[in-house]
Amino acid sequence: MKKFALGVSLLVSLGVSMIGCGDSSNGGCPTGKVACDGDCVDEILPTLTSIQSEVFDVSCAASKCHDNDLPEAMLDLSTVTQSELNLVDINSVQVPSSLRVAPTDSAASYLMNKLLGVDMAAGTTRMPQLDADGLCSPKIEAIRRWIDDGAPVN
Repeated sequence: MKKFALGVSLLVSLGVSMIGCGDSSNGGCPTGKVACDGDCVDEILPTLTSIQSEVFDVSCAASKCHDNDLPEAMLDLSTVTQSELNLVDINSVQVPSSLRVAPTDSAASYLMNKLLGVDMAAGTTRMPQLDADGLCSPKIEAIRRWIDDGAPVN
């Protein structure tokens, strides 16, 4: 009977530890979720629709900075349509010689500079301003991949 109880105890503790660990390849989050700033959020796909709902709606337009009511830097990110119209192949207001999003070239896209906090116009700040550490890696990577894939409206 002691062996049976010990066996059950080991199986239960093994099961609990496996449930607690989750998938280590995505920060311990369940399938379809990714680790982002200590939370498990929906996977961010490299599509404008996913980026709109998981990034722009949450971090840019919701903060009232880039909504349709007097958007900062004349950049309205309130809908997929507005985001596409105001980002892709549009010169930056802060650095007119730079495109906000240069399709197929994330390294030349001013949006990436603003998200990473590098090579920005003097007197400007990293985006989003409300998040001192910037966006989490999965969000930045989804935006980078979307741009490098040609910044399609999808």
